[in-house]
Amino acid sequence: MDTIIDRGPNPLTRQTDTGRLSRKGKQLVVIFIAIGLVTLFLPIIKYDPPVRGQQYWSLLDQTLQLQASLHPQTPVVLLFYVPFGLVYLTLLVALAAALLLPFRKVMLWISLVGLFLLSPFRGLFGVMRLAAFVESAKKGGGLTPVWLILAIAMLAVAIVAWTDTSD
Repeated sequence: MDTIIDRGPNPLTRQTDTGRLSRKGKQLVVIFIAIGLVTLFLPIIKYDPPVRGQQYWSLLDQTLQLQASLHPQTPVVLLFYVPFGLVYLTLLVALAAALLLPFRKVMLWISLVGLFLLSPFRGLFGVMRLAAFVESAKKGGGLTPVWLILAIAMLAVAIVAWTDTSD
């Protein structure tokens, strides 16, 4: 059953809450998801001294280097085994949901799952994530900027889904 949102004393200004994201809410959600997805491609991981002649690396560059060092025919599914791989998958699910099923509760639950996966000691690959944090910190390639941007993007999606009630 739809709930009624009271917008003042005038009964004509009342709206029915359908549970869907408004147009503005949908735009904001897509923007925050895009910001999170861009971190896969942006070279924001700094190495000092430079590794292989490159000081700034993206997470995708690191994944491809790992794939090349293991075996050239290793599938790209390896992306899910690197730090934040499941978070990127969650962002893709959130993008599909925002475009196809823009319901606030769906977006809220997806973003909460993404935030859960971002916690360093939890999630399916929590141990691998923790090991990657420790190993990358030794060589100067800390993943903290990526973690912060992903956490802010997921939190922003949750806030928009929680607070968006306008049409």
